[in-house]
Amino acid sequence: MAKDTEKKQSGFFDIIKNLFWLLILLQFAPIVLSNLKTMIEDAFTPKTQVGQLNVTGMITDSNYYVKNIQKFLQDSNIKALLLKIESPGGFPGSSQNVFMELNKFKEKKPIIAFVENMGTSGAYNIAIAANHIISSPSALLGSIGVWLQVPPNIKHLGEDWKVKFVDIHSGEYKTSGSPFKDMTPAERKHLQNVSDNTYEQFIKDVSTSRNLSIKNQNEWAEGKVFTGNQALKLKLIDQIGSFQDAIDEIKKIAMIDGEIKLVQPKRISNFMKLFGAQDETEAEPSFSSFVANTISEVSEKLQSNLGFVRFR
Repeated sequence: MAKDTEKKQSGFFDIIKNLFWLLILLQFAPIVLSNLKTMIEDAFTPKTQVGQLNVTGMITDSNYYVKNIQKFLQDSNIKALLLKIESPGGFPGSSQNVFMELNKFKEKKPIIAFVENMGTSGAYNIAIAANHIISSPSALLGSIGVWLQVPPNIKHLGEDWKVKFVDIHSGEYKTSGSPFKDMTPAERKHLQNVSDNTYEQFIKDVSTSRNLSIKNQNEWAEGKVFTGNQALKLKLIDQIGSFQDAIDEIKKIAMIDGEIKLVQPKRISNFMKLFGAQDETEAEPSFSSFVANTISEVSEKLQSNLGFVRFR
């Protein structure tokens, strides 16, 4: 009787184990089949490869963009780069870093930038590195300016609650912009100089890249935002068009005959982020090992738990 019970429980565990592995396989089957289909299509209908880099959201870190720009540059199969920009901008340093890296790329391979809805501030700083900028007629572009945000002053709020904030610092301007004290005229002047200097760098990049006169910066800079149609008249872009127009321009400027294949770098999936993966190119081997170890541990726990029930 005990042996029959044990056989039934063992059979139940085998079913659970098989279902577990089946679910794992089903998770990866679509990816494998999709890659196989792509490989077959490429073998019979070879296409010229063009890198596509999507600049999206707030630009707070240049690492992802710079790394993939360098990869596209080093890959002899990649003949050009398409920038698809949908961003309101971000930190000046990160945007400038991407801009400078794209300028190096442009020395050897052409770049086309396409803006469908928004390419302003730091994102426009990135776009001007392209050989040719295309946007939809109602896209928002420009916003060539600098915004240095200072935290709201809560000094008086603290005084109302009889809370006194004490600053211990070295350097006259170290606490410039502190929310716990009033800003002095000297501190305000200093921060304004920082903002002005960053702005001067920005308009210089635009002037050089777009062949615009700095004397006319009041027309195209000063933080003004323009539609695609307005930007075209100001020569901030080169063409009004669609994504397909950007593809056609790439083929023209890179002298590509036939069809092209857009190659996009992989973004870290939310699934991989759960396991701490930061970069797919660096984490793939360790991540694969991690998955294998996790599956093994889960399998062992299932056996252990079922065994515990069986012998209790």
